[in-house]
Amino acid sequence: MEKNPLAVALLLSLVIHLALLGGWRVAQKMGWWNHHASWLVKLTQKLAAAKPRFQFPLQPKPQPPPPQNQEIPTTFLEVDPATAVDQAPEKAKFYSDKNALASNPEPETKPTPKIDGQQDQVVRVMEQEKPLPFPLQPAPPKPKVDDAPKPGDLALNRRPDPKPPSPGLVDKGDGQTVTTPTERVRTLVQARQKAMLSGRLVKQEGGAERRGRVAFDTKATEFGEYDREFIEAVQSRWYYLIENNMVTPRAGKVILEFKLTHDGRITDMKIQDNEVGDILGLFCRNAVEDNQRYKEWPDEMRRKIGLNPRDIRFTFYYN
Repeated sequence: MEKNPLAVALLLSLVIHLALLGGWRVAQKMGWWNHHASWLVKLTQKLAAAKPRFQFPLQPKPQPPPPQNQEIPTTFLEVDPATAVDQAPEKAKFYSDKNALASNPEPETKPTPKIDGQQDQVVRVMEQEKPLPFPLQPAPPKPKVDDAPKPGDLALNRRPDPKPPSPGLVDKGDGQTVTTPTERVRTLVQARQKAMLSGRLVKQEGGAERRGRVAFDTKATEFGEYDREFIEAVQSRWYYLIENNMVTPRAGKVILEFKLTHDGRITDMKIQDNEVGDILGLFCRNAVEDNQRYKEWPDEMRRKIGLNPRDIRFTFYYN
């Protein structure tokens, strides 16, 4: 046996396998394999319930959906204060310093309101006539030599007391005139009820579903009030240049494009379209540039759009 170790190893392996086979047969007859160890069952359940620390293959961390960019309207519209609401419309074509919802006195089922206006160039829901130029007053006539006051007799030659003015008329010191006084806005509340920009109502077919005074879906923005004051300043200067220059306007439009900086400067001025000639086109350009510098942007406006210059497109209509 010592001379054949390989034979010894084979013999021992055969004995061990026969013993294992015999033990398995005995356990099968005794029914030992029909019972499970409770500790082994509990361990298997715990392993199955436990979450694995790693997943293979590794999955990338889910990213939150990107925020939806809300489209900001780019056309300004002056809102009638009587139609202002707190709730902003979901989809607005115009922006302003106040919110408004599309409405009509006689509602229908159309998306836009119906307005019986007189022009189709500029969208307006409030009527305001162009301010008239201040009329020049003639100089008072010089007194004649015979009518000149004599020394020591001033009381006899003083002007008589003017007659009291009648209701609805203006007294200029020499008696009564037939000029009806214009109503002056005395409070801020009254001023807000009047149209600040000049223009006539737009003519448009339609009929909004909401009942009320005529209004478009308009969204208030952080720069709505600033833009309203900006447009008012440009419009006022434009009217002044037209009224104080001997030029006959002709029908047409002028389109300007420029940049407005956060500190109120105008840069990169360009005339993109001019249908009325050089002089009237220059009036439009000067109406914008003569008012520099404009007010600085307010804090809420800077937080909303930053400090980069705004691209402005301004259209003037001569009728």
